[in-house]
Amino acid sequence: MTSVPALMTVTLRELRLILERLVQAAGVPTGLLPSVRDCALYSAALPGPGFADMASRIELLRQSRPAPLYPVAETPTLVIDGAGQHAWYVAQTLLDLAIEGFLRTGRGDVLARNVVAPDELRVVAGLAEAQGVRADAVPRGDGVILRVSPRPAREQTLLDRIRRHGLPVEPATWWRLYHASQAALAPDSFESRRHAGTIRVEADGRVVGRHDEDETDLSMLAPDPARLRISPTPPAF
Repeated sequence: MTSVPALMTVTLRELRLILERLVQAAGVPTGLLPSVRDCALYSAALPGPGFADMASRIELLRQSRPAPLYPVAETPTLVIDGAGQHAWYVAQTLLDLAIEGFLRTGRGDVLARNVVAPDELRVVAGLAEAQGVRADAVPRGDGVILRVSPRPAREQTLLDRIRRHGLPVEPATWWRLYHASQAALAPDSFESRRHAGTIRVEADGRVVGRHDEDETDLSMLAPDPARLRISPTPPAF
């Protein structure tokens, strides 16, 4: 009899923190971090590979770079050339175009072509909830159709479900992602520790920003803890 591994539950805050680090380490520009992070979040939460295939999706993202999108045709369906970008780079823009068409004409269809990992455009189902609509990504022979339609007002959003219940994940898979996310952080050093948190330790051992209720262990912040001198008032800059 094969035993089923126990799952751990990861909170929305933890998911956003680790996934944002992962996409940042993959080279996503700062301005696109929130939208690409949310694409990774919904990719893990929606039916499909979930966390098990997250590393390979991040690797595909690493090999892609954002580029402008151009319309190939506008009638009867708006057709967009994805310029060979990863689906997470283009999902939000394609969704915005579909919503604009839906609000203007009542028809919210956009055909996306030339997109890497086109199946990942399914994340528009989660992204669309923030704008009060439903969105589906339907594969077609020459690309993927994004289709926007009305959404029941009282329907619970996927984000609400994650916020309330978290997401289940196999511990070994999660910790692999966690450790990989450390690549987005600056290396640990004496300099980095001196500027961590709400205090700063100067080279002469003076601690700036110390409060009486702060229980920080200062021994790790100076090569010689005996030299530490408390200075509650920061110097003028």
